[in-house]
Amino acid sequence: MINLKKYQLIIFFLLISLVISGSLLAQESSEIPFDRIKTPTELEDIIDTFEKLKYNFVSFKEENKVQDVVIEYQYQGREDVNGVEADKIFIGSTTMKTSESSQTNLWLADGEIVKMIQNEQEIPPAMAEPMKEQMLEAVFFPFYNFKELDLERIASKGEVSRKQEVIGETELDIITIKSNDLAEYGMESGTVKLADFENFLMTVSFDFISMEEAERKYEESHFKIEEIELQ
Repeated sequence: MINLKKYQLIIFFLLISLVISGSLLAQESSEIPFDRIKTPTELEDIIDTFEKLKYNFVSFKEENKVQDVVIEYQYQGREDVNGVEADKIFIGSTTMKTSESSQTNLWLADGEIVKMIQNEQEIPPAMAEPMKEQMLEAVFFPFYNFKELDLERIASKGEVSRKQEVIGETELDIITIKSNDLAEYGMESGTVKLADFENFLMTVSFDFISMEEAERKYEESHFKIEEIELQ
């Protein structure tokens, strides 16, 4: 025979446990250090942050793939260029649909280009320097776009979770934010993943679905870092 009082007591403690567990999860979500999010878009910041970075960006309109590009960045140390110590970086891009590729080596001193070789052709610094910002925005456009988002506000309306994931050969603490309330950004829904590098948080992937109101056509954007090494 079931002891009713004992049964009610067990149910009571189970409910209390669930409430406490839910409160801890909410507390964990609210304690995401959004002030530590780093979105490197300045060249000096990129050089100071990354030893190596490789990512893939894919976009679809309806079911048609319209863009599929792989970008690689590699810091290659310091070299002497005409008596000036310069940081050497490599930037490569491959368009997967056409297999077209581009390779650029840059030598920078105090943030300015002192030498540039693009697809084996040397470009004079006077011509290369005005191209720098435009080139950076083209290469690191996912970071430029992401910088416009108010992630803390998106997280407050969405679902937040944490787990360990591997990027390249590195296991990282990943914070995932999902939201279906992104109309103010012209999107239907989105998922953003942040990696916690202890000193800062950084976006390592996002998946967004948006809609063109005039044509009522869905668009999808997918960004994912495949390899990352910090300085």
